[in-house]
Amino acid sequence: MNLRSCLKVLCVLIAGCVSLPLYGTTWYVRPDGGTRYSTNVTNGQCDGKADAAPSGGKANQHCAFKDVRMLWQDGSYATGTKFPNWGWVIAGGDTVIIRGSIGTGVSYRVGWDHPSWSCEKNTCWGIAGDAYVSGAPPPPSGTAAQHTRILGENYASCRSASAKTQLHGGWAATNVLDLSGTSYVDVACLDITDFSACGRASQKLGCDSNQDFAQVGIRLTNKTTNLTLTDLHIHGLAGSGIAGPTGDGVVMDYIDILGNASAGWNADANDGITGKGSLLVQHYDISWNGCAEEYPIVHPLPYGDCTDQDHGGYGDGFGTATKDSDPPGWQVHFDKGTASYNTQDGLDALHIGGAGSSMTVTDSLAFSNMGQQLKVGGATATLIGNYVVGNCDAMSHAIPGTPPGYNAKLGLFCRAGDTAIDITMPEDRPAIFQHNIIYSNNHVALEVEYAGDPSPKAAIKYDDNIFIGFPNSEGNNPSPIYSNSDLKMLTNPGASFNNNVTFRPKSDWKCPATRLHETNGSCSDPHLKDETWHPYGYGDASPTKTVNKSSSQPSSETPNTTSHASTVMESLGAAVFVTGVWQAWRYLRGRATKA
Repeated sequence: MNLRSCLKVLCVLIAGCVSLPLYGTTWYVRPDGGTRYSTNVTNGQCDGKADAAPSGGKANQHCAFKDVRMLWQDGSYATGTKFPNWGWVIAGGDTVIIRGSIGTGVSYRVGWDHPSWSCEKNTCWGIAGDAYVSGAPPPPSGTAAQHTRILGENYASCRSASAKTQLHGGWAATNVLDLSGTSYVDVACLDITDFSACGRASQKLGCDSNQDFAQVGIRLTNKTTNLTLTDLHIHGLAGSGIAGPTGDGVVMDYIDILGNASAGWNADANDGITGKGSLLVQHYDISWNGCAEEYPIVHPLPYGDCTDQDHGGYGDGFGTATKDSDPPGWQVHFDKGTASYNTQDGLDALHIGGAGSSMTVTDSLAFSNMGQQLKVGGATATLIGNYVVGNCDAMSHAIPGTPPGYNAKLGLFCRAGDTAIDITMPEDRPAIFQHNIIYSNNHVALEVEYAGDPSPKAAIKYDDNIFIGFPNSEGNNPSPIYSNSDLKMLTNPGASFNNNVTFRPKSDWKCPATRLHETNGSCSDPHLKDETWHPYGYGDASPTKTVNKSSSQPSSETPNTTSHASTVMESLGAAVFVTGVWQAWRYLRGRATKA
């Protein structure tokens, strides 16, 4: 082989090595591990760097830690200012594998062991004198080439609840896992919760010193960047499942945020700061927030002691600070998921704004939230391929599977105008509302408003949607589209209003809406499989037959029957369900093509 050939081979080998993901030291936690060795704890058994139990009584063996807290403290008295008694033992770019899962009966505590003190039997956990700050501190950041990774043992295949490794915060820890300001960190395959049914949002069972609770599952800031959260089940916290906004490059996939007593994800940190950069949330289930999860769990839907804004609660599935983002804005995208049974709005992006900001919701299901199902304010709105049921009084009903009296402190049903979807449009780009299915018994199905005074620059592309109306509290069917000012955003330059089915609208809605330049509109029955009204839950909205386009008049009412197709939909179920709904959207596209 000549010199040139050798150099080519060497270059290929170097390029291959560079392209491989790099990981530093791998650390292990397992139930049969040992105590942590450090300069403070010289009789500690393990260095945490081997996936093995300790052997005999020798100190500083290559073996796993027995307690997840040993990753950031050595068990000696800690005030939070000095290593090794406090601070992560791992370095940036290292990997942590935590053995044990819900399926094997393993759960790791985060925070104090005792409600009144941090030290017991010569071992200390958390910060002395301050239970609130005794959760896991922010781990060291990785790099673009070498991420820090914190993984439950089944991270390679972790869709099922039993596969996840459980961390339970306790005795008033503010955060189970703090990711504030971290970058290039991957967290996967964890169940994050607490062991109490108390809530800090005016629940009947308050969080006093007798309750083994944590307030927040995961804490973020807008300096948290290039973060991935995968296969996480965050539930039953006394405050919010996730708290704080995000920075750039944050991706979440297969995330459940369920039954957190104040809110699902409260992105308002009350510090005058909001998010920025890109955020993608996929395969999500954000449901039953504003309700406290039972502990221990008794009922199939273990969410009770619910509170709303009129009773000292909050209840958004996702909500943000009232603050415009600094350039380049905050680009938020929720895809292929569910928002349901939250005691305020489902996904509330009313207050996301600032140049370059956007809110996108695609292929998602929203139903049975007490306020708007979807809401977008100053950010550019893109809502495509969603199924929305505006049954905002769902939680006034006795829903099978819930604890008795779960809704005793709820009353603010259909808050903020009894509107299923609310979009406020900036002037820089049109809002996009396409390929959606809306079942509504509200006063208004879709409310569209200007960001300020009426402007000829504001526009919306409303195309290929199906609307089905049902009688509301006044006995009228809803207005499909409404504005407090005018609807010129449907006729302004850049707008479109095409290929929609509008079935059983309010009597004063002219269908097709030719005055709003609607083209190829149908007023006929879209013939979906289930066109009955569901006071809670939702029905099968896949199509059964082709619409007769020759009719421009609504047909008679479908009987109003109560059906409970589903109350909680698994994230994977949402993806399967959306596949069926997509056939309806394909039909709409085909109808437009054939016209």
